[in-house]
Amino acid sequence: MRKLLFSILLMGAFATAAHAQKEFANIELPMNRAEDLVSVADDEGYVVVYYYQSGKLNFAMLSPNGEKLAQHEIPYRYAQDPQVMGTRVTDDEFIFYSRYTTGRREFVRPFAINRHTGAFQSLQDVQLKLPRNVTFVGGFGDEDHFYMLYTDRDHNLHLFRDSDVRVSTMDYKLFKSEQMPRTRDRYARESGMIYVHPDLERNVFTGHHRSKIYSRGDKLYMIFDGYQLRGKSSKETTTEILSLDWDTGQTTYRTLPAIAQRNAPSFNSFLYQDKLFRVNIEKDKFKMAVYDFNTLQPLKEYAYADDEDIALRSTPVRQRGAGGLFSSEYEVIEKQDKVMKNLANGIPAITVDTYSDSTLQLTIGSYKAPSDRDNRNDRSRMVRTPDRYVRTSRGLMVIPGRWTPAYNIPSYYLNSPYYSRYFYDPFGQGSDAPTGPGVSTYFHTVLDAGSLAKVEQQGDVEVLQERVEEYERNLKPEPEFQTVYRYGDKLHYGYYDRKARAFRIVEFAHGQEQPASPEQK
Repeated sequence: MRKLLFSILLMGAFATAAHAQKEFANIELPMNRAEDLVSVADDEGYVVVYYYQSGKLNFAMLSPNGEKLAQHEIPYRYAQDPQVMGTRVTDDEFIFYSRYTTGRREFVRPFAINRHTGAFQSLQDVQLKLPRNVTFVGGFGDEDHFYMLYTDRDHNLHLFRDSDVRVSTMDYKLFKSEQMPRTRDRYARESGMIYVHPDLERNVFTGHHRSKIYSRGDKLYMIFDGYQLRGKSSKETTTEILSLDWDTGQTTYRTLPAIAQRNAPSFNSFLYQDKLFRVNIEKDKFKMAVYDFNTLQPLKEYAYADDEDIALRSTPVRQRGAGGLFSSEYEVIEKQDKVMKNLANGIPAITVDTYSDSTLQLTIGSYKAPSDRDNRNDRSRMVRTPDRYVRTSRGLMVIPGRWTPAYNIPSYYLNSPYYSRYFYDPFGQGSDAPTGPGVSTYFHTVLDAGSLAKVEQQGDVEVLQERVEEYERNLKPEPEFQTVYRYGDKLHYGYYDRKARAFRIVEFAHGQEQPASPEQK
């Protein structure tokens, strides 16, 4: 079953009584083959939902009460998929940014919805004056700016940012990276790099990426974990931090203490506020260390051997997707001798978040991509087209590619060492790229935000992400389209009801009783 992961960012009011949650809105979404679905909300609670389908842009604007204020269906520029890469909210408009290429020329193509009237406006394309021989890395938007990032053969970083004065102008700066050692594989750090928005969904799929970008005002921080460095042994792998200061045009390179990797990769990190969390998971050991991001001094450490219970965890260790390529079943791993082994069977991942209380909620585990099989000559085999990452003002979301026969993909793509890594080809030459449903093994833990000690209390510790997952497990059948997103101090779980052709949203907040799924009512 083809799945599409997307985000609908809405603000709702739900009754807190058990079995009596109130839906914010039932949004009609007649979606069959949507290429993109993006949504963005402003601070007043107005929401714009956008999706691209059959050569047309579809927009709906909702009020803070869930009422539809405007709706548009607009033919789009010779039916060319805009592939929205970032969004921003200005004083007057919701702005959507996309990348457009023609030959060697590249453009940023913005379009907008007026925040007050819902009117659509196609804005002027901005041509980027690219230096020669640069490679596109990614585009992303934060609260104040939209960025386009490129790299060159000397590993310099070319950064474009929309102007403070006009959206239709992109400023440019070159950042040198002489301090940063080269990796053994070319473009290793740049492959799979993602932007981490404060409202990024906290799960092991989003957290397992080993190249992450964070923005803090006019500074960008790129953090890389566990890459093999040229001329150095595997004992010298570490967490690398490259800071880009837009105001000065300068770069700064720092590292955490090295970790000897036996089976790379074995560690990963996540920056949250002023703390950098790093987890190291192997078959015979588990270690989590927390560092002050400004000084890189250690603040707290948890370590366990393979014969010890991971006392750090606040929930059971769960595994999802181990039953098969398209499986999404949950399994609780209870035997101690299997816990560490399963956690180490994939790329380590960690994410951190906080809500209205004084705690930090962590998701820790690993993500393993589907395994490859060898049957390269069958052109009728099923190939999965590339995932696309959509950077909305509420965080990064992935739109998974589609399963299609290999004969629909030109052979020079599948046979190319460069392009083939963007396709998941389980019956062909395959790829190590982490795509597809895969296997997620994880647990949640709750720490005191000040002392970083595990929160202990009588009864179960409340973990919002765990409550969302429990609600999802009770939905039968599993929704075809679903998403979890952050809104203020709450989590919203949204899923598409194909029978009703509507998108339903349920809210989860601290102190709120568990809502019942439709099957439990």
